Amino acid sequence: MNDTLSGRYYPPGSSAAEPATLRASGGLAIITLEESGKAKPFEIINMSDRLANIARKITLKGGGVFETADNEGVDRAFNQGGAFAGRLTKVESSLKYVAVLALLTVAALVGMYRYGLPALASGAANFTPSSVVSLMDAGTLSTVDKVLFNASNLDKARKREISGLFDELVMQAGQNEPALKLLFRDGGRLGANAIALPGGTIIITDQLIAAAKSDDEIAGVLGHEIGHVELRHSLKQIYRVLGIGFMVTIIGGDSGQLVEDVIAQAAVLESLSYTRKFETESDYRSAELMVGIGRDPFAFVELLKRLTNDDGKKKENGYNPSRHL
Repeated sequence: MNDTLSGRYYPPGSSAAEPATLRASGGLAIITLEESGKAKPFEIINMSDRLANIARKITLKGGGVFETADNEGVDRAFNQGGAFAGRLTKVESSLKYVAVLALLTVAALVGMYRYGLPALASGAANFTPSSVVSLMDAGTLSTVDKVLFNASNLDKARKREISGLFDELVMQAGQNEPALKLLFRDGGRLGANAIALPGGTIIITDQLIAAAKSDDEIAGVLGHEIGHVELRHSLKQIYRVLGIGFMVTIIGGDSGQLVEDVIAQAAVLESLSYTRKFETESDYRSAELMVGIGRDPFAFVELLKRLTNDDGKKKENGYNPSRHL
């Protein structure tokens, strides 16, 4: 190792550089200052990795630094030029290769977001402990009751009728986990709406019931929300938004603070929309349940038509099946 490297030497605690040379000798660096000719050995503490044509920095014991642009010389002097390192350096120094790698990285990230994250979210939703789902459900219900809904003004007889209809759908669905429960609320700013919470609680508003012209229309809405619970759309949506770290922590059992954070942000999560795929899956499930109990599976569609404009946008206080928890 007789390579002599030309560069600059920065004394400890100084930003003023002195022209110098470095010669490697048995793990030591012999620094020779060009102006004075003085030479001194130093123990090498650290050496920066090679990156394109960026100057290398060799940190010496005592705080001094030797800097050189002779990357090839450093590789030869310190045996840094292995086959893999050489190929990597060529790639790093080529704009064409860097551009290709950047495009491949972006494509991988897009693929992960488009396909990988939904797949992971689906798996995580299926393995989420029931205790965690129940905690999410209870906390979310508490939040939406504070910020979105008011107490229902529907008379008891009508509540019993709709609850009986709901029980028919639940029996047809055979849904046991999580257990399904129907609640009535005044819709407040949400107006005519229905939402499905992560743990099986389904809320229908007085305004939606008033807007329906038949029990079949109400049953269609309830069947749609049951579909969201059965297919765990709420959990999948939460996991998609909060990411892989949240999924791993929940499945691993260390969920206390994270679940509290989700509950605290329930009002924000309420504004999220299900994907079109989730909505279509719930539409099909609603139709299956309606046929199973002998009711019109298309009544739900008629209700949506009345509550939306011609361009498909939600009317004021109209039911929007893409807004749920």
